[in-house]
Amino acid sequence: MSDNPDLSLPAKAPSMARYHDDPMTLHPAALYALVDLTDAEFGDLERECEAGCIDTGNEPGTSVRLAPRPRFVGQPLRAVFDYHLELGTQNTFEPRYFVAAVEKDWQTKGVILVTLDDDELDCNVDSFRIKAVDAGLSVVNLQIGNSSWVEEKDGYEFHLDNGDGGGDNGGDNGGNDDDGSDNGPPAPTKNIPLGYYIPIYIHSVLSEDEVTANLEPAFKKKSPEDVACRVQAKLTPASSASDTASVQDLIQQAAALHPLCCAKNPYLHKTYILVIDTADPVENGMLMVKLPSWDASRAGTAEKTGLRRVGEELALATSQHIRIPYSCHDGLQTRFLILANGDADWPPEDVRTQPVFVVFQYNTHGKELGFGANSVDPGAAKRKPGEERLVYAPAVVKRPGHGLERIAWNYDEAVRRFPWFCWEKRFVEGLDKTFFICVDGDDVAKTGLLLVRRKWDGNVWGRTWDELLGLPVDGVKDVRVPIKEALALLERGRKGETEGMSESLKDFFS
Repeated sequence: MSDNPDLSLPAKAPSMARYHDDPMTLHPAALYALVDLTDAEFGDLERECEAGCIDTGNEPGTSVRLAPRPRFVGQPLRAVFDYHLELGTQNTFEPRYFVAAVEKDWQTKGVILVTLDDDELDCNVDSFRIKAVDAGLSVVNLQIGNSSWVEEKDGYEFHLDNGDGGGDNGGDNGGNDDDGSDNGPPAPTKNIPLGYYIPIYIHSVLSEDEVTANLEPAFKKKSPEDVACRVQAKLTPASSASDTASVQDLIQQAAALHPLCCAKNPYLHKTYILVIDTADPVENGMLMVKLPSWDASRAGTAEKTGLRRVGEELALATSQHIRIPYSCHDGLQTRFLILANGDADWPPEDVRTQPVFVVFQYNTHGKELGFGANSVDPGAAKRKPGEERLVYAPAVVKRPGHGLERIAWNYDEAVRRFPWFCWEKRFVEGLDKTFFICVDGDDVAKTGLLLVRRKWDGNVWGRTWDELLGLPVDGVKDVRVPIKEALALLERGRKGETEGMSESLKDFFS
């Protein structure tokens, strides 16, 4: 057999036009070989081609699978092409793409990825050499439209004569490559006392300098090399995407870039990132994102092509996120740094969905804000930021454009300002926007406290201070209950579970 297999293919595959109007399928790509591989070697090859897909949750055999007739030993690639045209009509394998090992040493020389119908849908045939470990994910990205044929070829093609199989950049290490916008700003020369730099990915309309100045603690007192907040890239949302799809799209964009950015700046936090996904973060906040586990050691050793692949795997995996305030104290310091420093774990779903209630405190004769919290919620003292069940309204608030304002709380002010305070605390997950608590005396252990219900639409997004304070006050009810029973009653009553309650409580929750 020749050491140089015949890889020539026809320029077109006209029969592929039959699939142009078919719905998208996710059949596995067929795997072939022009060399003599044992069953065990074929198994190794199949597992390698699918490795990235399995890491993102796919079942073995669903992305790349041995063709019914996988061996074309000593034959030209055209023989595989002809066979695959027939195989595609059976609707069990991906008709447009297939993978072929054309050398025994596929571990270092890669495999051939073939398309029978490229991006133009003109039935154009094309192929390129790709590392086996990248082949399966390339096919999946093409199938779901996450990437184009041209993009996959530009990103992952490599040539045997470059000596390293390093792809389009000749094997440059990602940590030493400063030539593109996809791997972040200039890298610092040393770490900072915090122990890591904070990676931030921002909406394309925002200013990097303004974001850094808004989020960095004591920004004006720091020299540039001591600034922890580092904007890594600007992200452009898909113009036609829904709000939910846009959020996921920008998280995926950030995740895809992050390994490259970590290669350039090895001091970036590897797991937690900030994504500012909106043109108006003051109103809409920002996203604290926890990336799936990945081998961060590769950021210091892998080639740029390999890091791109790691990024694609991260983008396809499920990242967790929480929307937090766009502010240095309430957002970065109170929420992000506590998790990134390891002082708290990412909150589990049951904690994130538990109800949180607003508390107004007045007539307590100088008692510290938070008076009664441990009686209402015995676990309050042990809860970490993001786990609170109660949110107390302060006596001094900052009104946009008007400076600080002191509020003399009483029952009427609590009722009137409740929608506004829900807006103030709009980033508290689980905040109940119907019921609240009034700690209205300094002897509530004996007298009990007030549960209050105010009906309104509960919408806190895109509304002004004056609008919320001017809402009609309708449907207000209250009832006095023992302080230690308040939280349990609210939890049950808000769900309509009033069996065994007094008539006054049933009326309150009705």
